[in-house]
Amino acid sequence: TVEFVPALAQGYEEWLVTQMSGGTSPEIVWYQRGYIARDYQKGWFVNLDPFLAQPNPYVANNKTWKEVFQAPCIESGKAPDGHIYMITGDLVGTGFFYNKTLFDKLGLKVPEIWKDFDAAQKTIKDAKVTPVSISMDLAGGVQLYGSWTTRIIQDVLYDKKMGMIKGTNQPVSRTWKPGENLQPPIMVKAILDKRYGATDPEWKEMLRIMKDWSKWWPDGFWAFPPGDVYKLWANGDAAMAWLGSWMNKPVRNDPLIKFEWGILPKIPKITQETSQFGGLDFPAMAGVGGVFQYAIAAAAEKRGVLNETIDWMRFITAPKQLIPLLNDHGGFAPGIVDTTGADPTLSVYTDMLVKFGAERIEPFDSMLTREFVDTMWNQLQQFLAGKIDTDGMANKIQGEMEKAAKQLAAEHPDWVK
Repeated sequence: TVEFVPALAQGYEEWLVTQMSGGTSPEIVWYQRGYIARDYQKGWFVNLDPFLAQPNPYVANNKTWKEVFQAPCIESGKAPDGHIYMITGDLVGTGFFYNKTLFDKLGLKVPEIWKDFDAAQKTIKDAKVTPVSISMDLAGGVQLYGSWTTRIIQDVLYDKKMGMIKGTNQPVSRTWKPGENLQPPIMVKAILDKRYGATDPEWKEMLRIMKDWSKWWPDGFWAFPPGDVYKLWANGDAAMAWLGSWMNKPVRNDPLIKFEWGILPKIPKITQETSQFGGLDFPAMAGVGGVFQYAIAAAAEKRGVLNETIDWMRFITAPKQLIPLLNDHGGFAPGIVDTTGADPTLSVYTDMLVKFGAERIEPFDSMLTREFVDTMWNQLQQFLAGKIDTDGMANKIQGEMEKAAKQLAAEHPDWVK
């Protein structure tokens, strides 16, 4: 018998931490990819390496369960100790959904670089239409769009310093997993060694670019409900909206959309004409893992049902089961080798990920402590709303960064050896 636990409308992370700490969680739990690095030492998860090395009986001629998956996907569940604790079965992407009908009416071409993107947004604004629908509201907006924006911008601006931040002085490549090459242990040490921080010129430049871009966002974007981001675009009142792959199916089926629409093939590039630190294409705001990110709780072994739990996971990750599941959801591309029957409209996200990779620095959401990221988003919202200046923001976050890094170094002394 397989029992499904209804999803919580809110407070999932708090609920999960309580359940995992008390050993009362379900055997299979959805887990945020970046949190594995944070929590793997707590004894909450089953090391999946031995099981992945065995065949999946639900896949014909399979030698190892691991080879069912795209390598970057299954490797994304690996913790700093080198073991895999999470099964990742899909790819998630985001993109700039745009109103093709409006672009054609205004004579606009899809912009390739940031300068042209800026000019296009001015033309749209002059036509009395909001150029880009985004929310930086504290009730979910800044946590989402603040994260996406900082992640891709700092990847570009810090490109030439990635090796220094890592402590190798060697180029750092992008992979399919956001933050894979500069995970929390590396970032904690870099912060404490003064090789990365909010007072860096690159970090302040990130703030400048975001502030400058914000003039094309909805009026009062700092209090604009995140739930209205899509509606503003779907109603034709915004030319573009930054949405996720999970919106593909709803957009296709929305009877209220009266215009032809598309997704920009990439985020327009910041060249050195826009910033002295520019010159590299943005990474895809995408990565391995979306709706299918599952860890197996150590409680499964204690309850004597680990083998049954593994068997169920093997069953639902076989292509014959996984592809229909993902197609039914409609928002995530499969992260397995055999994609026969997958929804072709999701290929734009896979293409961006293959061509540009994901960002290299661990996202702020999972880089440091929960207290740090809460302060980060609060301060970013205040900065973008004009309540604090660049130096005020940078200095405040620098202090919070160092405080959080010291806390994590004390909890994980091996990180700073």
